[in-house]
Amino acid sequence: MAKASANAIEVKGDEAVDHRLSANKPDENALRYPHGDAVPAGADVIEVADRIYWARIPLPWSLDHINVYLFDDGDSWTIIDTGAQGDTGRDTWAKIIDGFLGEKPISRVIATHLHPDHLGLAGWLVKNHSAEFFITQAEYLLARTLWLDVPDEFPQTELDHLFSAGVDRSYEPMIRKAGFGNFRRGVHELPPQYHRLEDGSEMTIAGRRWRVVVGRGHSPEHACLFCLDEPLMIGGDQILPAITSNVSVYAREPLANPLAHWLSSLNRMRALPGDPLVLPSHGKVFFGLQERLNALIQSHTDKLVRLHEWCEKPRTPVKTFRALYRRKIEGLDFYLALGEAIAHLHLLESLGLMDRSQKDGLNWFQSKGAVDAENLITAIDRLPGVAMRDLGDFFD
Repeated sequence: MAKASANAIEVKGDEAVDHRLSANKPDENALRYPHGDAVPAGADVIEVADRIYWARIPLPWSLDHINVYLFDDGDSWTIIDTGAQGDTGRDTWAKIIDGFLGEKPISRVIATHLHPDHLGLAGWLVKNHSAEFFITQAEYLLARTLWLDVPDEFPQTELDHLFSAGVDRSYEPMIRKAGFGNFRRGVHELPPQYHRLEDGSEMTIAGRRWRVVVGRGHSPEHACLFCLDEPLMIGGDQILPAITSNVSVYAREPLANPLAHWLSSLNRMRALPGDPLVLPSHGKVFFGLQERLNALIQSHTDKLVRLHEWCEKPRTPVKTFRALYRRKIEGLDFYLALGEAIAHLHLLESLGLMDRSQKDGLNWFQSKGAVDAENLITAIDRLPGVAMRDLGDFFD
């Protein structure tokens, strides 16, 4: 989205949006980083476990990298996540393939979810290496929809969504000029076939059994992989060590409640056993799964409490930034911050803690009642369609 500086107000709070993600500093004593400050550079890799390697693909955004993981299956390689479409990503992959993967082919490409930094080069890798492609169904189908849905004009529904949240209508010409369909620019044509990952399903990678654990909210059906044979976990964007994934309401589902799904998913993952080495999509590999899950839940709980207090007077979503973020928000960060602000408002509304009214084409939100922070997750899990199957069914 184009820069909208008049809406880029100075704001105060705990967190600030960084590309798709909100800053969320962990307790430095809670997480342990087995490789210290070391991270892969260029086409180099770091071995994080026997036959499992960590590499990085550069991204052309403020969040400048994505972690990808290379699994040695003996006679071939399995790749988890790919980076975004673009020359830089393709060039880095070419160096990794020529310099590290050697003569063994890539036989499988797994995408944790649909966002371009994870899915963008999947089609390119699958096509060039005749590999099989694995992803959950909801992620694949939404990705195909977004890739194909590139209208000639900026959709009116998208404009209405922004304006009803408090974006100044004077920015309409600039928004229209910025265009629509950025997803397609960041994603190579998708593979025409895929193998469906399902919550609780099992697969073998690098000689180990892995259980698929689905999380929701950041994306519709994000796949994490939990190793059944040793303490390892592919966290994707679901569990990051230093930032928390953006959870937004979009125009295509204007009354969505993604933060309910996000917090319920994080709480559900508290049932995962042991203390695995978490391999995240951004940041460094780390130990401290339970500590991080608790911190992520507490961060959003604190934001909900602050937002509820801030909306004692009616506010539009744009006017809630002061309660949620610390710094000036502009450009793409503004769009992401707005989506996340709406998500927090919708969650409070779904719990009967926020009233919505409409005036002059704007949505106004005013708090009511009191937030019971200690029982928040219980109340969220009682909402229709939110709670998922107990992980205890998968991990006896």
